Amino acid sequence: MSLSPVYGVLQNASMVDFPGKLAAVFFLTGCNFTCGFCHNAALMGRVDAAGLPWTEVEQICRKFRDNWVEGAVVTGGEPTLNPGVFQVVEKLREWGFAIKLDTNGSRPRILEKLLPQVDYVAMDVKFAPADYPARAGFADVAALTESIRLISEQAKAYEFRTTVIEAWHDAAAMRAIGEWVRGAKLHVLQAFVPRGELPDPACRDMPETRAETLHAYADLLRPYVDRVEIRGEF
Repeated sequence: MSLSPVYGVLQNASMVDFPGKLAAVFFLTGCNFTCGFCHNAALMGRVDAAGLPWTEVEQICRKFRDNWVEGAVVTGGEPTLNPGVFQVVEKLREWGFAIKLDTNGSRPRILEKLLPQVDYVAMDVKFAPADYPARAGFADVAALTESIRLISEQAKAYEFRTTVIEAWHDAAAMRAIGEWVRGAKLHVLQAFVPRGELPDPACRDMPETRAETLHAYADLLRPYVDRVEIRGEF
């Protein structure tokens, strides 16, 4: 039996993960960040090569396509860590989907090879550059900077996005993020929503991001980028 790198697929199509498209969401394992607020913590750590059989993935794709699903989101974890990501993208394209790639930006050379093959890229800009080592366990800021440049210059369509945690993101941090992505077409701010299964116990009790904070930080970002969008207000 030929196994794919696809570890899992959302049962229902998503209306929020691919702007402008109803999309199927495909998960690959492995992540080189250690963010305490990760909502996909089960996919963190090593890359697990034992995914779903290709025949099962194809059957899933056919069902989605029969129900007018046009987009496919390749996410994780961090998809660029998985050597099978190219094959996944190729197969999804072959089966008729437009492709969106989610990435943390840590592997710019892999990202550069994927950019011509995908229709939309979303890169998480999780923190100000100086905060990455402590908050994400990742110190190669130069790699992230290179990914921001590549996406800004080469992606067909893209967004940068930040999940705002009020205890960790202040006005100075948001200005530093804005400077980092200066000139970008779109930066998305998302509300943090606590959950009981988050990897860092401290994050489980943090408050949900207030709408007024999202709007204030959006105002801070507007001088740096073409457009700011807020998602996840409650």
